[in-house]
Amino acid sequence: MRTTATLTTLTLALVALALVAPPLLAHDPEPQPAAGEVERVTVPVENAAATPGPGIELVTLASPESPVIALRAFFRVGSIDDPAGKEGLAALTASMIGESGTAKRSYKELVEALYPMAASIQVQVDREVTVFHAEVHRETLADFTSLFTEVLLQPGFDARDFERHREQLRSYLVNTLRASNDELLGLEVLQQQIFAGHPYDHSPAGTVQGLAAITLDDVKQFYRQHLTRANLLLGVAGGYPEGYPERLATSLSGLTPGAPGSRELPAPKRPAGRHFTLIDKQAAAVGIQFGYPLPLTRADADYYPLLVANSVLGEHRTFHGRLMQQLRGKRGLNYGDYSYIEHYYLPPFTSNPTPNVPRRDQYFSVWVRPVQPEATHFALRAALYEVDRLVAQGLTEEEFVLTRDFVVNYSKLWAQTLADRLGFLLDSRYYGTPYYIDEIEARLAALTRDEVNRAVKKYLQTADFTAVLVTGDAAALEARLESEEPSPMTYASPVEAAVAAADEAIVELPVKPASVAIVPVAEVFEK
Repeated sequence: MRTTATLTTLTLALVALALVAPPLLAHDPEPQPAAGEVERVTVPVENAAATPGPGIELVTLASPESPVIALRAFFRVGSIDDPAGKEGLAALTASMIGESGTAKRSYKELVEALYPMAASIQVQVDREVTVFHAEVHRETLADFTSLFTEVLLQPGFDARDFERHREQLRSYLVNTLRASNDELLGLEVLQQQIFAGHPYDHSPAGTVQGLAAITLDDVKQFYRQHLTRANLLLGVAGGYPEGYPERLATSLSGLTPGAPGSRELPAPKRPAGRHFTLIDKQAAAVGIQFGYPLPLTRADADYYPLLVANSVLGEHRTFHGRLMQQLRGKRGLNYGDYSYIEHYYLPPFTSNPTPNVPRRDQYFSVWVRPVQPEATHFALRAALYEVDRLVAQGLTEEEFVLTRDFVVNYSKLWAQTLADRLGFLLDSRYYGTPYYIDEIEARLAALTRDEVNRAVKKYLQTADFTAVLVTGDAAALEARLESEEPSPMTYASPVEAAVAAADEAIVELPVKPASVAIVPVAEVFEK
């Protein structure tokens, strides 16, 4: 099983094949809902609709020419619902449903049943949302639907599956995050520091001690209490037969009814001063990540000017941002330099934003990695310098126009697949906004440079933040940070005059910490 900070995923079979369209379903997987049970409501995206079913909200995205049907069972439940002392329960429960046997068949038998359908079932768990998603060719839709509903309605809760998944989650924390993936390690610890004392303050994968405390009965109770009809937003997209989404919703009415609503979240505490956590582990290079809570989401008007500003500063896996141009392009300090105005899912493995990790509390962050130890102090200062420069000077009109048009067009690539479009549509329902990709185009069409620069001054700053650095010599790095001494750079080849001039300011930029904590890597995610 492949488990990540926001994902616990195992492919049960091959991805759906785009074959020529066969006839529609030869038989109905479930009886039709009673007349008058469903009232269809149009939502603002072409061929999409939202329907209240039997206690289940249904979102559909018709694509009649597509032979593939995408399904997403989007539950409003995540790691924020983990009980104290049993961190990881939401992820472990999701694995026991989507990646284990059912009451009718073992996990091996389930895999064998799915394999000839060329279908997939995957599980994704984040702070607020758990999603079971699948893609299937419509010629096998009836048989697949029977298995999909069996998985969701009749989990087997086998003790062997329980021990297997609990060990996989523990191994992810200990062997993947602590030992082998410094980028995800730094990102997860950064979130825990930014949201200390908040329900977001632990990884969806849990903690080592929390996982050890979970029992199989805890999993069964969590399933009944949280994976309910009231918490389910059911998405169906593609070339599905007439009435299929409603029949699927009716077939899932066997879930516990539950009560609508989500856990109340306290306001994240904004840091006062610069607070550093140094994760001490054997590492040849240093990873730098810093940030702070950002009081807006896609539902807020200021999100959209910040989306443009962030692209100027350093959009993920792009080369036009100032951070990338200045730190990597002109100085050769490292590999990647990016900034974010909301949580970015699974960064080492994705190039574009991924749907179905919505959050009501977001954060601004900058990532600079990997950096040679001798250049760490300078690289941190250089990243802060670029944020400061954006705040002080803003965007030029030329930068604004070019970046605005780039973001409008680039965002279309985020939803190239039917499954991704359905995912972003579900996120938009969660936030209570129009379809995200269309909303970007509509908002940016009316945007001005002054609005972008005002949002930058309102939300971006470098005086108060939380920083996490994964480093091989934490004590030496702490001494450098505390000293506030200049950090001059020596380059292997000459740099531009403008770069040398900027360096004169960068080497003395204040980074004096308000606090520094050194944490041995063996203690991270322990409790």
